[in-house]
Amino acid sequence: MQPVYVHFTLLAVSLTLLLAQLTVREKHSAHILFAIFCGSISMVALKQLTGDMIGPYQYLIGMATCATCNCIWLFSRALFREKNPIGLLHIAVALAIAALIMIQQGYLFATHRWALYPAWLPIFSHLLREATILLSSCILVLSFWEALRGFKHARKPEQQQRILFMVTFGCAVLVSKSVKGIFASDPEVLASIMSGITLCVLVGLQSLLFWRFQTSNSTVEETTNAYSSSQSDSNEIPCSIPLESDVELAKQVQSLLIEQNYYLQANLKVADIARALNVPEYKISKALRNHLHAKNFNQLINTLRVERAKQVLIDPDKQHWPVLVVGLECGFASVGPFMRAFKSYTGTTPNQYRQHALFHQRCT
Repeated sequence: MQPVYVHFTLLAVSLTLLLAQLTVREKHSAHILFAIFCGSISMVALKQLTGDMIGPYQYLIGMATCATCNCIWLFSRALFREKNPIGLLHIAVALAIAALIMIQQGYLFATHRWALYPAWLPIFSHLLREATILLSSCILVLSFWEALRGFKHARKPEQQQRILFMVTFGCAVLVSKSVKGIFASDPEVLASIMSGITLCVLVGLQSLLFWRFQTSNSTVEETTNAYSSSQSDSNEIPCSIPLESDVELAKQVQSLLIEQNYYLQANLKVADIARALNVPEYKISKALRNHLHAKNFNQLINTLRVERAKQVLIDPDKQHWPVLVVGLECGFASVGPFMRAFKSYTGTTPNQYRQHALFHQRCT
């Protein structure tokens, strides 16, 4: 396959996967980050296709390629971190790397467009390039580490997902580093191979997204259906836990969720609580209904998260936090579910709630 066709394929696949994220009904932060990554990769392909035709203006396109390794790092945190996966510090680091890439591409555009060659420019260019390489390399290592940390304590399906990420990501890094040395004298072949490697990464990450969140969304439904069918099979439901133990189980669930802050974990499921307490899932659901007065697991978790969000929104030290960060901090996987849950429980949006609280604080 000729290099130009590889770049066209990469452009088409990245744009297709970007649009595919728009069709996801319950978007998680990982979907949003993957969409940003796909958009940046499409700019990489477009830069390769148009470089010879548009001359120095290719570097303006290159400024939009600033969300690659840094975005993958945030993506890996969103996938494999249960508590507070993405905070302001992580966003700041990712933006710093993006800024370095944009400055570097802007520098290349200026020097090629206006032939600027002051004496200090080579030193500046070298420092900028080395800083970008250093930070990008650190971020690549951290991305791999996110999948590796906590591997032994993860469930088997999650372990398999982590392995898929590490194999996809690790092979891509190793192969790309190797071919850069082998084909350094043939830039067209090198660019073609790099585009092929990127294609494999895109397909691997999309498969991982589908696998992870399809499994998460189906767990609660399967548990409820299984418990309902067991009720309908017999008029007399055997109770393996006495009433006293049932109350004790409810206290354990409450302690786990509230005192140990399990409700702040993104994508928390009944199966996670059942595994932590080593009891069947249907007993957790029964304890929630009978002793914690919760209609279902999701209702209880969303109630706890919304209450936490209300505290964060009126905290004077956190007034600068965007709504997205508040939602992520309180356990919601993305801004959409946070907005819907918050408005459902309070009747207002998070921003309206914050402004209303600030108004009352100033009046008093």
